[in-house]
Amino acid sequence: MLNDTRLLTPSHLLYRALQYPAINGQEKFSEPILCPLCGIETWEGVKWKVTPRFSDLDLFAEKENIKFLCPACYFTLNHILDLHKPYLLNPEGLHILQFDDQTEKKVKLGKVKKVSRYYLMDFLLNSPTHEPWVLMLQSKMNPQHSLIRAKVNFGYSDTLWVSDGTTPHAIPREGLESLFDCLIKVKKSTGLYPYLYLDEPPRKEHKEYELWLELEPILSKHRHAHYLSFVYERIIPPEKYMVEKEKGVDLHD
Repeated sequence: MLNDTRLLTPSHLLYRALQYPAINGQEKFSEPILCPLCGIETWEGVKWKVTPRFSDLDLFAEKENIKFLCPACYFTLNHILDLHKPYLLNPEGLHILQFDDQTEKKVKLGKVKKVSRYYLMDFLLNSPTHEPWVLMLQSKMNPQHSLIRAKVNFGYSDTLWVSDGTTPHAIPREGLESLFDCLIKVKKSTGLYPYLYLDEPPRKEHKEYELWLELEPILSKHRHAHYLSFVYERIIPPEKYMVEKEKGVDLHD
């Protein structure tokens, strides 16, 4: 059971995960106000105004006369660079993901969690239902207010939300393991990638035609879905990584 429904809002989930850090200039109000960003009632706030360079005004529930933000939203807006990383966010912490084929990360916010490239698949197949969470896979674009646009997952749902920067992707839970297995085989294949998105089959003379026949019933269920390329490119490990892991190669050699 979720005792604090504010944790379903990304900025409040982050603020809770970091144990409510103190903010300079935080004020208490004589009566509650609604935060113009998250729309949640707050008894405390931090002075804030829209700067000329702020381009995401559509984020705000109240777009005029913005004088205060709640501490959670103020904190989140002021840590754009620190949040421009892949991470798992839940009430227990902000876990910056460092894959085992990457160099050591230094972070100013949260803690580094060292994982294999298979972690994303394993997590989504066994995602928690007892706590809220955000899985963020930042793209290489310039840092933006990605967390505020993220979707918080909670409970058992047919849809798993995974964010790529400011774009959240809705991934179906049903049939996900079969899809992962299928996409792994496509990524390891030598010539089936084009048919991942094509309705037409390869020629019968194609050297992997039999494999395509095996995979097509699964691919056909997802072929035109918005999440397919995201899952293939960002969730499934790189082909080189999978091959080297199978061979027992040290990825840091």
